[in-house]
Amino acid sequence: MKKIMLTALFGAMFVMGASAQKVNQVQYQETEANLLGVTANAAVRPLTVELKIKSQQRVREVVKIPRTIALFAMKGDPTNWRSYAVYEVSRRQNCDMLVAATFNIKYDEVAGDKEVEVEVVGYPADFANWKTATDADLEWIRKGVYTTSDRTAISAAVRTEVEDNVKKR
Repeated sequence: MKKIMLTALFGAMFVMGASAQKVNQVQYQETEANLLGVTANAAVRPLTVELKIKSQQRVREVVKIPRTIALFAMKGDPTNWRSYAVYEVSRRQNCDMLVAATFNIKYDEVAGDKEVEVEVVGYPADFANWKTATDADLEWIRKGVYTTSDRTAISAAVRTEVEDNVKKR
């Protein structure tokens, strides 16, 4: 009888141990294929778009970023903080971008601030009238219109009637 009880006890322990091991099992699958370098090549005519300011009144909003996210997920980089703040204000204002955005960042690690505050000031704007660039647009662009991403030579791009009249002659 003791032998049967001992065998049953060991059998139960074996079954429990086997089922416990199944709970801790991890499945993993990875698949890889070699691509043959398929590429598509096309010449694309650029698009032009108008930028419509939604209001002549600047907006001023504060975006708060939790300290752990600002320092670790965003790597403590103020450029990432500004980018996130512009995204957040654009979402709140339901606009495509902020024109002439300026920033004031406040964070004091010594004082134990729990969040980074980014104050954003700018004009909400939307893109409108997307169209394929015409030959006149391309000629105007080739003249060297500076964009806001060229921080060393920012200037307003102005096309005047005088330029148009000179071209017509």
